[in-house]
Amino acid sequence: MLITSAAAAAMGDDLSPLQTVERLHQAMAEADAATAAALLHEDYRGMSLQGATDKRHVYVESKGKAVHDVAALHKGEWQIRFLKTTTQIDPNGMAHVWARYVFELNGIPNHCGYESYGLLRDGTAWKIVSFADTDNALKGRGVDEVCPAP
Repeated sequence: MLITSAAAAAMGDDLSPLQTVERLHQAMAEADAATAAALLHEDYRGMSLQGATDKRHVYVESKGKAVHDVAALHKGEWQIRFLKTTTQIDPNGMAHVWARYVFELNGIPNHCGYESYGLLRDGTAWKIVSFADTDNALKGRGVDEVCPAP
């Protein structure tokens, strides 16, 4: 019974919306594409506002692309660290996680921004259906300078 419960929790059952997002980040850090796939809704879409301020562009990904990218990562190479989060939960099955974050590559802060996750309740688990973030290069500057708290 414990093994079944632990496996279910690893895949998203019994996790809060924030824990589901944190588990996705853990799967990414571990290059665990199977767990990432289990946490994402079939119709998942991700968007990232990237590039220099004067040359911003939107990167868009599907679930298939996201899972493919996780499989190509190198375990332990990078980490997303939340600086502050808020969660709103609709008791009818929708949730939103908002987070200020810093992305570290090989232990060195690389970029920062804000992330927004939309989640829907799917049976006993929360599934991530949408993701959007701002991706702002630090280039030696501090997180508070580049991505100030609102």
